[in-house]
Amino acid sequence: MAHSVTPSEDHRTLRVVTTGLVAAAMFCADGCQWKGKKEATHRETTRLVDQAHDAAQQGDVGRAEQLLAAAVEADPTDCEIRLQLSELLQEHGSLPGAIAHLEEAIDQSPDDPRAHVLLSQILFEQKQYDAADAHAKRALEIDPHLVQAHLLHGQIEGQRGDGESATASFFEALSIDPHESKSRFLAARQLYMNGSGDQAAPMLRRLIEESPICGEHAGETWWLLGRCYADQGRWRDAAQAMASGIELREASGTDWRELALVQFQAGEMQAARSSLALALKLAPGDPDSQSLRKAIEQATSPPIRLTEGDDRSTNLVPNAEK
Repeated sequence: MAHSVTPSEDHRTLRVVTTGLVAAAMFCADGCQWKGKKEATHRETTRLVDQAHDAAQQGDVGRAEQLLAAAVEADPTDCEIRLQLSELLQEHGSLPGAIAHLEEAIDQSPDDPRAHVLLSQILFEQKQYDAADAHAKRALEIDPHLVQAHLLHGQIEGQRGDGESATASFFEALSIDPHESKSRFLAARQLYMNGSGDQAAPMLRRLIEESPICGEHAGETWWLLGRCYADQGRWRDAAQAMASGIELREASGTDWRELALVQFQAGEMQAARSSLALALKLAPGDPDSQSLRKAIEQATSPPIRLTEGDDRSTNLVPNAEK
């Protein structure tokens, strides 16, 4: 016999359906509300980031920093904004804040190598080599083709005195991007420090020829090339290269004395005098500069010519026996 549905059963069924529909509607409403809130947050952070970029381009770094900090506060889960703020803090010298944000970014997105590279750079500059190397190596585990991470590892190995490992890291970076000027400079400098100036010199020449400005290492590139030439006894080439380099770097008294010595060896006495004058101005009591001054004076003083029969030569030596 067919079962008939009673009115009470109809009401129970209706209540269940109604409850389900209400729950679904509430879930949909919550979802729409969350989506709307997320979109509003995204619009706000985008506005703040755009304003920060404008402020940075206008040279108002402090304002840019404030705007990026506000964007991070608006959406603490946005690692991209946190990385931008960390870079700005690093450039502005606010290293504790940069480190804190980078550590937070690593916690939020452990597989993003950029935070590891930035943190490694800061720690390297603070001479915390072990901690810096740990982050550089972690970045390379995530992405073995990160040039900056290879360079950081190489620089750290160089500070540890392992020139061979440092050279290998720099050339690994060059194998990834052969045209990157910083990699080329660091590789050449390490070769020179390893005692292979004959290999470093052609790399430095090509770097200058192909990238005349050489970025932040322009002065050092010219200076190092001059040292390579000096080691080879090519004094005129060394003097020319080092004179070009010293104009592009913050030179010390020792640098000016070194240039003066090379110019002296090249026979460029007037240039040597000028360079030595600057060396003595920066370091008046430097004994090496004083010794070089005497050597230049002796080399440039006119010789004393004696007439035939003139016996004044004995007077040139104090207390000489007559």
